[in-house]
Amino acid sequence: MKTLRLSLIELLVVAGFTVPGRADVIYDNTAHWLGGYGFTALEQGDEVYAAGSARWVTKLTIGVSHQGEPGTADLQARLYANDGAGGIPGTPLWQSAVMANTPLSGGVQLVSFAVPDVLVPDSFTWTLQVLAYTIPAVGLVNGDPPAVGSSPNFDWFGGPGHWTQLDYSDWIARVEAIPEPSSALLLLGALAVLAWRRK
Repeated sequence: MKTLRLSLIELLVVAGFTVPGRADVIYDNTAHWLGGYGFTALEQGDEVYAAGSARWVTKLTIGVSHQGEPGTADLQARLYANDGAGGIPGTPLWQSAVMANTPLSGGVQLVSFAVPDVLVPDSFTWTLQVLAYTIPAVGLVNGDPPAVGSSPNFDWFGGPGHWTQLDYSDWIARVEAIPEPSSALLLLGALAVLAWRRK
């Protein structure tokens, strides 16, 4: 039994297995709300420059407002590489499922989307699209300056192939990431080898 325990440790070291830790915040602009909003049926969001070295995104949190009235909205978030012509959002990196009937307080609130370890470059764009809502309209909330990472003083709205750049302060958002995905499959492989050796 002792030999098996040592073998498991050795296999995990060789495989590079690490217990997943907390994600790093690579962009955060949630601390300073400026009081402005952006309303559109199109996608809208921000180009951001990530801090640190973690680039496998696990969570995207976006600030929204329902203009003082409680209600619900159907929301969908996306991530893009800024590799389109002239630096516009280009390659789609991730699209969330539609978050249907999201409860809204009426005030400024943060809505979080779980992201399945999506690799992003140092600069990328996040967007939110409001697909349906109870009246009044639901919009993004502007804030500055970011506490982590940075963002140019313009926003994107539109959609693939039809982006428009609007000079405005940044939208409230936070992006969390890990250095690399967890190595759960490597652990399973190590345990399979141990089971075979026991036989």
